[in-house]
Parts: sequence; structure tokens; C-alpha cells
Amino acid sequence: MVLLETPVGSQVLEIATGIQTANRLQAKLRPLKHLHISLQHIRDDNRLREKYVFAAKCAANSVSVDAFDVCFDRIVTFPGGRPDRRATVLLGGSTPLMDLQRKLGAALVSNGLRGTLSFNPHITLFYSSRSVVPQQIDPLRFTVRTFSLVHSERGLTKYNVLESWLMPAKWH
Repeated sequence: MVLLETPVGSQVLEIATGIQTANRLQAKLRPLKHLHISLQHIRDDNRLREKYVFAAKCAANSVSVDAFDVCFDRIVTFPGGRPDRRATVLLGGSTPLMDLQRKLGAALVSNGLRGTLSFNPHITLFYSSRSVVPQQIDPLRFTVRTFSLVHSERGLTKYNVLESWLMPAKWH
């Protein structure tokens, strides 16, 4: 996943608060330290197994990309899921973000893990029983410089960063 740096995360929380206020929602915002762009979902296990961590680290070590810019400019609520827990998200991305996601997916598969080659880049703002009307927002632009392997402890809203990879700056 791409963990959001504090200044960007603060901007995301401002956007989320504005959406909540405009839609009169009482949903709990995602904590600042949990704001991220998901790239791949590896497993849902009650216990973290070292063989999966090792394989995921090998996969990530094999991926090389330069730092890149992204832009998120739309708000939607994803359909489906539990009716009382629908995700309202920022949508957007960039071609390099999609490339990173596909490279990671292929590397995960090559290392014996489940990986996906496509996804909908998003940043989850909050979960709610009500949907918001899809809408454009002023673009949120930032540079992605790292990606991380994170263990999300099921049901605890607790993230443990297992390792992070710095992407070199692209020289123009």
C-alpha cells in the first residue's frame, strides 16, 4: 500500500469532513495514520505467517519504479458490502500508479501469492450506512515516493508496517 504522508493525509481528512458535513453523515473518519492507497490484498488470516511475509517481501524487492505523481478528483460510495458499512472513497490515480499495482500483482503471483493485475485506485475516507452522490472535487495531487507492506490486524483497525520501499526520484 501507499501510506499517505501527514500533509496529504490532513488534506484528505479535510475533504472527508466536508463530505460528511454536506451529506449530514455521522460516520467515523479513518485515522490519519491509516490513510493509504491499496495496491494489493494478499491474505486474510487470523495469524500472520512468515512464509507469506517472506514471499511478499521478495515480490516487492523485485519491483522497481521511479517516484510519480497521482491525482484524486472524485468522491463515490462503493456499492456492495455490508449495508451498514459502505466505503466512501476518493477516486483517481495515474498511469504510473496502475503500473506499480500491476507489477506488484505479477510479482506476487510469481512468488506463489494471490495477486491482481487490476484495481480501482482509491483512498477510503469513511464507512457509512448511507451513500453519497458521486461528485468531482478539486484535484488532490501529490507525489508517491514509497510503498509499504502492511499487516492490518483484522477487526482491530491496527496497521503494522513490515517494510517500506523508497522509489528513486525521476530526473527530468
